[in-house]
Amino acid sequence: MKASKYKDTISRREFLKGVLPKSDGTVFIDKEKCTGCTLCVIDCPTKALAVHPNRERDSFEFLFRQEACTACGVCEKSCPEHCLRLSQKESEKDESGKETEVIFEDHLSRCVQCGIPLFPRSMVKKLEAKILTNKGSTWALNLCPSCRTKASFTRPSRKTLAQ
Repeated sequence: MKASKYKDTISRREFLKGVLPKSDGTVFIDKEKCTGCTLCVIDCPTKALAVHPNRERDSFEFLFRQEACTACGVCEKSCPEHCLRLSQKESEKDESGKETEVIFEDHLSRCVQCGIPLFPRSMVKKLEAKILTNKGSTWALNLCPSCRTKASFTRPSRKTLAQ
C-alpha cells in the first residue's frame, strides 16, 4: 500500500525544476584562441557541452545543447585560454530552432609514423609557436610517445656521427 501512496508524488529534482526559475545561458568560443583542450566539456556539470567526432571530415566538434545549460559559469572558469564566454539567454525559445549547435571544430594531428590521433591542431600550432619563440627543444609534436621512443633508438650514435 505504501508504494502506491508514493507513486503519485514527484521527486525532489522534478519539484525543484518546476519551482526554481531556469537560468538559460549560451556559450561563445573565440575560435582563434581555443586550443581544443576539452576542459570546458569535462567540467560542465549539466553536460550542455559535449565532444563529438566528425568522421566525414576527420575532425572533432564541441557541441552545445541550449536546453541543458543552466548558465552556472563552470565552463567559463575552467577554460585556461579564456576564450569561452557565457552569457544569459535573452528569449525563451532559440530563434534558430536547433537543439544542438556546433560551437567549435578542429582537426586532430596524427602521428606521422603510426597514424594514431594525438592533439588538436590548434593546440599543436600554439605549442610550436611557444617552442620557436623561446628557442626551446625540438620535441617532436608529430610523433606519439611510442614512436618517439622508437625513433630515439634508431638515431645514429655520436660515434657514428664523429666518423
